[in-house]
Amino acid sequence: MLWLCLRLPALPLDALGAKSSAGMLALRHNNIIVMANDAAQQAGIAAGMSASSAMSLCSALELRPRDLQAEQQCLENIALWAYRFSGDVCLCPPNAVLLELSASLRLFKNLARLYRKFISAFRRRGLRVQLGIAHTPLAAELLSHQNISPAKLVNAAGLLHQDELNKALQVLSISLLPLAPKTLNTLREMGMHTLGNIQDLPRAELERRFGKDIATALAKLQGEQADIRPKFAPPDTFNGQRHFDGGLHSKQQLRFPISALLSELEHYLRLRQCLNRDLQWEFHYLDGSKEAWSLNLSQRHFDRRSLIELVMLRLEPLSLQGAVETLSLRCEQFIGNEQHCEQLFDTANSSKQQEKTAQVLDKLRLRLGSQRCHQFSLQDAHLPELNWILRDAHTASETPSKHKLKPPAMQATAPNSADLLRPNWLCHPPEAISETADGLFWQGKLHLLQGPERFDGQWWQQRQTRDYYIARHQHGALCWVFKDCLNRRWFLHGFFG
Repeated sequence: MLWLCLRLPALPLDALGAKSSAGMLALRHNNIIVMANDAAQQAGIAAGMSASSAMSLCSALELRPRDLQAEQQCLENIALWAYRFSGDVCLCPPNAVLLELSASLRLFKNLARLYRKFISAFRRRGLRVQLGIAHTPLAAELLSHQNISPAKLVNAAGLLHQDELNKALQVLSISLLPLAPKTLNTLREMGMHTLGNIQDLPRAELERRFGKDIATALAKLQGEQADIRPKFAPPDTFNGQRHFDGGLHSKQQLRFPISALLSELEHYLRLRQCLNRDLQWEFHYLDGSKEAWSLNLSQRHFDRRSLIELVMLRLEPLSLQGAVETLSLRCEQFIGNEQHCEQLFDTANSSKQQEKTAQVLDKLRLRLGSQRCHQFSLQDAHLPELNWILRDAHTASETPSKHKLKPPAMQATAPNSADLLRPNWLCHPPEAISETADGLFWQGKLHLLQGPERFDGQWWQQRQTRDYYIARHQHGALCWVFKDCLNRRWFLHGFFG
């Protein structure tokens, strides 16, 4: 087993996007300073100091409350990112994530290559990270405080240098062990300040003197006892954020962070094997105000490039109320990935063509408005004029039709109904036709060519019995006409293309 611990020592500041703030900034909790940025530390502000003492020391200091919920969300985002490298990921509150690397080394072939991916990813996010690598979760967790380069403890193949690992563990402070404060104080009073001091003592005597906790901790540290941690699972909703020191003032400046958030969303969807139906964006401005806007999607595959264009298109009519300090993305609506079974040469109904259609619909809705975009869809009805219904384009594209191109309600009772013609345009309601001794007239004379085809049904509402014919108009157009067998009247119902 090979465990890697990713520790974010400045997580309280990172969660608020305040680490790189140009001014002096400190976070407080219960009126106590929790963490200060570099500028505040240079002015003498330190963790543990009271807020009043910090303000008296530096009047220009900006105090903000610590946001524990934002820290937890940031830690979960890091765990979600690490999930692409290992299926064994564990949260180690308040500021660390553990992952098991044995399977990852077989995939990436080389530890140095994997290490570079970790470092580059954190640098892109502007996060400071400390790494600890060892054969047990607890050892990796403790070594992350020292931030020893993995190359000193593990070779390229992932084999530990046991002597170097033991040396690194021996010099660790005992205050890092998960023990009660009273036990730690007693050990320090006895002159034992490092792990090496207590590892040399008999385990049975330590347990008799200090209880089972110290023996359990040492056993987990050495791998003599299983250290079972609850595994991290991707959350049911996606949340992502990007913070900008000083704020962004134009929409084009938002394009890159939008692309980065969509890239994280793509990874999240791949882990859960699902597809999102919405994008809920929120701008947090420097003055503290917020602006939320959303984008509904109908695409059947995640295409980050096309989504970026859709998002930027959605941004066109919006005007920024100021400098955007934080950009957040949230997704709550998901559907399972569709599995398509296509023929080798079936290009007309391919998934690529369907995806292009969905992209065009999304763009049309953004340009024209969702209330102006509709499409026809099939429904189960007996009468031809009721077989089609006009629906919202987004709703119709989301609901896959279970009908064939010719639904059952459109099928006639004739034996060769598959060969029957259907018109391209229907008149709704049907136009009345005049019947005289010379024949049928509708803006000209009609000559019957083929028929009849009987439609008989809908007895549960109001029975409809019709005989349909194909007729030729005197101007050459082919028409679809029918005779209502109940009232003995003729109607024009459509035209053939």
